[in-house]
Amino acid sequence: MAYSAERTLGAPAARPVSSLRTGDDNRIAAESALRDEVRDALGGQADGVKLRTIQGLAGRKLVETAAQAGAELIVLAARGSVSLLPGTVSQYVLRNAPCPVLVVPAERGAG
Repeated sequence: MAYSAERTLGAPAARPVSSLRTGDDNRIAAESALRDEVRDALGGQADGVKLRTIQGLAGRKLVETAAQAGAELIVLAARGSVSLLPGTVSQYVLRNAPCPVLVVPAERGAG
């Protein structure tokens, strides 16, 4: 999972204003979210998955990290609602990944 280490100073008008967070706060939040998602998806088999979080632009960092780690598969969660087209991060990873990529659609009603 890639995350941003920039401090959150505000948000777009459609979203509530976020509190100030440090880069460490963002790293910890990313690690926790990734661990929870993998555990929810795989249950007891989650312990066999090596998790990585890295600071930076999501698409680039996911591809770079997959190449460095010798990844066998990249799994991406699709964001958005009804669109069948992948987002910009998914498109970048699909075009540049050193291994197969699985894009998992969001649950119906989620998004």
